[in-house]
Amino acid sequence: MKKNLLIAGDSFSSDWTKKYKGVGWVNLLDQFNVTNVSQAGVSEYKIYKQLENQKLTKFDQIIVCHTSPYRIPVQKHPVHANDILHKDCDLIYNDLLDSKENPLAKVAADFFENFFDLDYAVFVHQLIIDQIKIKVPTAIHITFFENEQDDIVSFYDIFFKYRGLMNHLNDEGNKIILDKINKLLNNGKN
Repeated sequence: MKKNLLIAGDSFSSDWTKKYKGVGWVNLLDQFNVTNVSQAGVSEYKIYKQLENQKLTKFDQIIVCHTSPYRIPVQKHPVHANDILHKDCDLIYNDLLDSKENPLAKVAADFFENFFDLDYAVFVHQLIIDQIKIKVPTAIHITFFENEQDDIVSFYDIFFKYRGLMNHLNDEGNKIILDKINKLLNNGKN
């Protein structure tokens, strides 16, 4: 009988088949009954809310894919609100740079350039991660961003080397991540 697996997180763990042809590592976990509540481009706060909205006891294993501390939660993104994959996206500076012709994107970019407090964002991000770890103490914690925490596995080097269209990775990158995730799920080292 297949185990029930919950995946919560950002675009690195969301289901990109909503928008693109192909498969990412999250679509290849055939040995599990997968519930994937990840959303592309979301902040750590929305990842916490993903977990809060699930009955966690019905899952045998949980993966939490943590995001960048530089995302600001918003109810409606000024650029991506109508995109099927990124409709729940939060603000991050790089997303706004290419859309400065959009008046709301320009205002948001100006906020990042003139008022954003990086230390505060990192501090709050860590507080939310700590709350997630309390909520799901046995979860596997991963990220595709640079990370110095021993209990969060970083795949930043793989992302940097194998960039592509599905979950920000090419086919080879997705296969490498799948192998590492399977090892983590089977209580092995990545």
